[in-house]
Amino acid sequence: MCILLISQQTRAQSGSIQVSGTVTGSDTGESLPGVNILIKGTTSGTATDLDGNFTLNVPSSEAVLIFSFIGYSSIERKVGNTTTFTITLSPDQSSLSEVIVVGYGTQERATVTSAISSVSSEQIRQLPVPNVASAIQGRAAGVSVTNSGAPGTNPIVRVRGIGTVGNNDPLYVIDGVPAGGLNEINTADIESVEVLKDASAAAIYGSRAANGVILITTKKGKTGKPKVSVDSYVGTQSAWRKLDLLGREDYLAFGRELLANAGDPAPARFDNLGELANVETDWQGEMFRPATIQDHNIGISGGSESVNYYFSVGYFGQEGIMRGTDFERFSFRSNTEFKVNKRVTVGQTLTVAYSSRNNEPFTSGRTQLEHMVKSVPYIPVRDPSRLGGFRSPDRIDGSDPENPVLNAELLTNRTQEYKILGTAYLNVEILEGLNYKFLVGTDLALGTTNEFSPRFRSGDFHEQPFANIGQSRFTFFSPLISNQLSYSKSIGKHNFDALGVIEQQTFLSTNLGGSGQNFLTNEIRELQGVQNQTINSSKFEYALISYLGRINYNFDQKYLFSASIRRDGGSRFGPNSKWGTFPSISAGWRVSEESFMKNISSISDLKLRASYGETGNDQIGNYVYQATINSNFFYPFGGSLNAGSTISALANPDLRWETTIMKNIGFDLGLFNDRLNVSFEWFDNTTEGMILGVPIPPSLGYDGAPVSNVGTVMNRGIELELGYRKYTGDFQFSIDGNIGFVRNELLSLGTGNTIFGPEFQGDPLTFTEAGRPIAYFFGWQTDGIFQIGDETSQQLNASAGDIRFVDINEDGIIDANDRTFLGHYLPDFTYGLNLSANYKNFDFSLFAQGVHGNQIFNLLRFHTEGMTRLFNASTVVLDRWTPTNTVTDVPRAVNGDPNRNARASSRWIEDGSFMRIKNVSIGYNVPESYLKNISKGSISRVRVYVSAQNLLTFTNYTGFDPEIGARTDLNSTLGQGIDFGQFPAPRTFIGGLQLSF
Repeated sequence: MCILLISQQTRAQSGSIQVSGTVTGSDTGESLPGVNILIKGTTSGTATDLDGNFTLNVPSSEAVLIFSFIGYSSIERKVGNTTTFTITLSPDQSSLSEVIVVGYGTQERATVTSAISSVSSEQIRQLPVPNVASAIQGRAAGVSVTNSGAPGTNPIVRVRGIGTVGNNDPLYVIDGVPAGGLNEINTADIESVEVLKDASAAAIYGSRAANGVILITTKKGKTGKPKVSVDSYVGTQSAWRKLDLLGREDYLAFGRELLANAGDPAPARFDNLGELANVETDWQGEMFRPATIQDHNIGISGGSESVNYYFSVGYFGQEGIMRGTDFERFSFRSNTEFKVNKRVTVGQTLTVAYSSRNNEPFTSGRTQLEHMVKSVPYIPVRDPSRLGGFRSPDRIDGSDPENPVLNAELLTNRTQEYKILGTAYLNVEILEGLNYKFLVGTDLALGTTNEFSPRFRSGDFHEQPFANIGQSRFTFFSPLISNQLSYSKSIGKHNFDALGVIEQQTFLSTNLGGSGQNFLTNEIRELQGVQNQTINSSKFEYALISYLGRINYNFDQKYLFSASIRRDGGSRFGPNSKWGTFPSISAGWRVSEESFMKNISSISDLKLRASYGETGNDQIGNYVYQATINSNFFYPFGGSLNAGSTISALANPDLRWETTIMKNIGFDLGLFNDRLNVSFEWFDNTTEGMILGVPIPPSLGYDGAPVSNVGTVMNRGIELELGYRKYTGDFQFSIDGNIGFVRNELLSLGTGNTIFGPEFQGDPLTFTEAGRPIAYFFGWQTDGIFQIGDETSQQLNASAGDIRFVDINEDGIIDANDRTFLGHYLPDFTYGLNLSANYKNFDFSLFAQGVHGNQIFNLLRFHTEGMTRLFNASTVVLDRWTPTNTVTDVPRAVNGDPNRNARASSRWIEDGSFMRIKNVSIGYNVPESYLKNISKGSISRVRVYVSAQNLLTFTNYTGFDPEIGARTDLNSTLGQGIDFGQFPAPRTFIGGLQLSF
């Protein structure tokens, strides 16, 4: 902070002294409206106006002025002989005065007794992603985010592990409205993100908080002159890794041996490639492409004593690094607030967005990467002589992979969505400290998905004699009505606030879909006039009514206490268990405020805290407790077949919420005036009443098992966040790091069924049972390769060169009973490290993020190394076992794979640990003095920057990318961490410009 003292003392006629001046912020160089100026020892003072100016009469030259503003360090200045002040306030290094968003309100961080992680708007905007959930990856301890590289797809977010085999997604609350559709929320409009991780913070959201709560707060206007901001960047993306696949000659040699070992002849084409003799197609090069990414935003904000406003428009566009994928979004935001009088305030938040996503083709249950790695290297991509213009193998090639470029360019699968998310609220100060807030909100989404595949014939195995047309339309509408009464009061050193809320939220979703074939033309893409037309529709309704209360108390900001309770009634649950109660309690002790700590100057803050509470999970689907009726039955009666219906599953009127009991112990430590900060958490989350199918005797005659609350899951771990910052001098910097450990275990299935995950080639890839993590990888353990002369009687059909599997149960036979635990997709720990630095007008930031200790089921290697049929393969198979190459871990190549060398086994399990340089950015701020000269004060800030995302990835994983989520058609809990060939993350380079007027 600095002070420039100008002018001489002048005295008013009354004998008092009139002083004036301007207050600016050192971080922005801009004037600060609303700064409080108080004459020390009195209640007299004033505040700066919209331009940061003030005028004040003081009693004498001995008066001391106190300048204070939220987020900045206060300073004191004696009047003396000075009548004109130029004051510069510096940002407050201490985080204690920081106000963070909590459920249904805000709270000073100093008095928080909960486990809450905050992510700022600056951190969110460092990454060029359309979804705020992707932007918080690595920013908060205990929060795992697994991104998909495909544009416009949602990442998988897990807060403190997984508590159920069902839905583990956290609850997102945007400006007070529980809502979804994060791809339609412009990250440039976000002010902050808070992650509520324990019951003390999250239980206020009751039946929806078991998986954590993520609060998203959008930007509001601030008192001051209108400010126009422009934030724009353009960049290019590319694949950061490609696999080594066989070229034409190696493929031909490999194919001959693969077939010969099974006694099969080579394909006819192998002896004479003919017109294809000189073709060498790089299918990865054909599918991967340089792809553009761009984001452009204009915002206008400002306000006065009675009105604050923030408006913005934005455009985001991203091409996928694989052909046939892209995403774009247009958005508009309006946030306003009007102070009608001293007691009444009204306001609104609104976002309107349109998005369009070209989805990755997913044909025949296979990903594009699978098609890519299996494609024959001597087959060209295009062939104008064939219907559609593309080429695929024929029967004489002996292989039938699909042409991925055909899928990308001929097939259409585009989803378009319109979203309106907004609130309107009225706040009335009934009495001093007593406020009533009435809020209505709505989340409305309308969308269509259009699918089209034309008539084509690319090869003997891939032809379609008609155009396939599919259309689906969906709507989602969720209104919220909330009545909130709050009261805050301070009596001496006793401070407390109370909150009571009654609210209701309903949900209505509808879907209408149709499909058919057009045998006449490719030109018409509508359902009118198609043949074999099918139509289906659905409608789901859900309602939730809630009563909740909370009280916070502290004595002298030293002894802290908080308690909340919420009672939810939901229509998803049985008539005997529609209501659930979710309490929480927490306490804290700011040890640093005790008298015996005052002499320890190095400790600026030390707070101990603990919490306990219960939260629920209502994401179980609709109408699950009810009996289901199947009408797809026919029986003979009177000489003809007649339709009939039957109950296929039993009802459970006692079905209730999955409940998670959360315990949390933590401390916050600030050292050296909060230049160094440490935060530690220990947590234990136990989910009781997990909803599972319960086995019943077949003699009862029901097809499906009824569901019941029978399972118990434990997640236990620790989290650590560290930060150091230096905000003085020309060189300023901050370093922040976080790390989170979690251990997951299914304690009991009760009477529920054991759970198999997704299957491949008849083998379940994951298994869930008591005593192990949910959805652990499941299969056979390998034990080397049989050599010539080895005993193979334990494995039917095994020969020299085949894989030996471990006889786990030692019964002398290798069968399904020898399958065992192979690993798990949850990492032992996740971490993030952020470095930000400024030197004069230059700024630099580096962000690294990673996971450690997880495994990946690399099923893509089944296709590149499995050698079960004739497809292209990885260069790894060049080291395959042969009688002259026996020192290898790659089995023999044999068509049909009689020993099932490619079965689900430890052969495909890899270490999924990685550390990624997620973002590197270098920027330059044009000097303010130069801007004033050339723009005459109209431009207040110009910053140019360049940055790189996913610049380096350090990993031992051999696939395209170690960040593996779940395939789109699979349960994201039971199918995560299995690499079927998911879309890899791109490496991105961008250049950007930021302007303020």
